Amino acid sequence: MRKVALYFILILFLSVQVSAQGNQEEFEIIKELKHTPVISQGSTGTCWSFATTSFLESEIMRKGFPETDLSEMYFVYMAYLDKAEDYLLYYGKNNFSQGGQAHDVLNVLKEHGMVTFESYPGVKTDGRYNHHQWARDLNDDVEKLNKKRKNFFAADVKPVEKILKEKIGKLPNKVKTDEETYTPSKLRDKFKLNADDYVELTSYNHHPFYSQFVLEVPDNWSNDLYYNLPLDELMEIMTYAINNGYTVAWDGDTSEKTFTHNKGIADLPEKQLGKVDQKMRQETFFDRTTTDDHLMHIVGLSKNSSGQTCFYTKNSWGADSNNFGGYLHMTEDYVRLKTIAIMVHKNAIPKSIKKKIKL
Repeated sequence: MRKVALYFILILFLSVQVSAQGNQEEFEIIKELKHTPVISQGSTGTCWSFATTSFLESEIMRKGFPETDLSEMYFVYMAYLDKAEDYLLYYGKNNFSQGGQAHDVLNVLKEHGMVTFESYPGVKTDGRYNHHQWARDLNDDVEKLNKKRKNFFAADVKPVEKILKEKIGKLPNKVKTDEETYTPSKLRDKFKLNADDYVELTSYNHHPFYSQFVLEVPDNWSNDLYYNLPLDELMEIMTYAINNGYTVAWDGDTSEKTFTHNKGIADLPEKQLGKVDQKMRQETFFDRTTTDDHLMHIVGLSKNSSGQTCFYTKNSWGADSNNFGGYLHMTEDYVRLKTIAIMVHKNAIPKSIKKKIKL
């Protein structure tokens, strides 16, 4: 079982000096919440599961339970079944790929429960997850089912399940712990995780603020709803959440040249610094310079050498993916422009904003 990441009570005043490729940057960690260590999603497009599973692991610890290592691949397996069913029911007109959103994990959690990593680690090749080839093959097989049409019930995804059992692994019916044996739903309930306690939030002005809408990104294949807020209030929630003990599942754009994971920094070009507003967010969403690329887990706050607030973020590219243990610091400017959406516990939202969206 992976051990809890180092967590220091006096971390508020700890200065961490980081360097990479001859460049050096200083960060002061001003807030760090309990979370499990950085791991790797390998050669997969399943960042949504790794980020949101990490988020749930932090929620378990926030609730006072001991560190628990959950299976990312359980959520991947179950979401694939739902995704395949939707694809077939929509005559092959829905998105079917490795990608997904934070709510995909929560939807599985609500309907099926969860299992531990120990009970279901998934299949690895040479110690690493590698889904790209078989995922392409699976896409081809699902499309063949779609074209078959005759003598086929669209919601019957048993052929898909057969492939998943081979490539990801046969699902466990029960989960053994040191205490007793649980079903996936009972394990969820043991840790008092209620999927309805969590919401997704975004900020775009092509829909009314303080209402919900289906966010128009391809990986929102389930057409889930997001609450729409003005940018300043979305940022307020993120800071409020961390300062009140709640981590944040973050979905956003990581394609920019200034997203330099190897240096542990995500910032904007100088010409955009301090200028991000609602209009700029909308323009970059419409012209696709802000795209839905990647999900990560925000576990704290930091400051850079210039005193600018950053979001201390756990990535899923492995602890050896940079010189900083796989973490990076996303500046406030970067987060203002490049956030597609976030997921938080309802209680991580200030009461004044909760009232506006009628939570």
